[in-house]
Amino acid sequence: MADEKKEEKKPVVTISPTDKPIFYWQATEFESHDKPNNWLLYIVLVAIVLLAILLYMRLWLGAAVVVAACFALYSQSRSRGKKRNYAVYDQGVTVDDKVYTFDQFKSFWVFSYQDRAIIRLEQLKRLALPVEMPVNDENPEQVRLFLSKHLPEAEDRGEDISDTINRWIKF
Repeated sequence: MADEKKEEKKPVVTISPTDKPIFYWQATEFESHDKPNNWLLYIVLVAIVLLAILLYMRLWLGAAVVVAACFALYSQSRSRGKKRNYAVYDQGVTVDDKVYTFDQFKSFWVFSYQDRAIIRLEQLKRLALPVEMPVNDENPEQVRLFLSKHLPEAEDRGEDISDTINRWIKF
């Protein structure tokens, strides 16, 4: 029993409401586009062709997936990005009221398209999505320099293929 190693507890890092942020800005969580009138027509035509092929082949589950995907695309096309509050502190970052400390992240990277810079913070949890912070009012280079003091920067990373596809179909 004496040979057991005692686990050292890490001090819990928190961000309190009295802490002053280093950087603070508001931005919409994602860019929304107005779709042309024929956009929905193209989606419906592709869905009908796929549905006809799948029903002819008697692939009922595939047909149900096409119908569900059609409804999902339509509902997603009507959504707009919400305005969120983003802040960077000495201890971590916040997105609205959700607090993330730097010890929850593996790395970060900055990429941009059009006139919009986006900071992504990769979480340590295996299946967790990266935390995305679109930068509008602050200087993204200054935020990047500050974050590089606390986290390693993954310079070889950029936007995901899903981002490229979403922008291509104007989501």
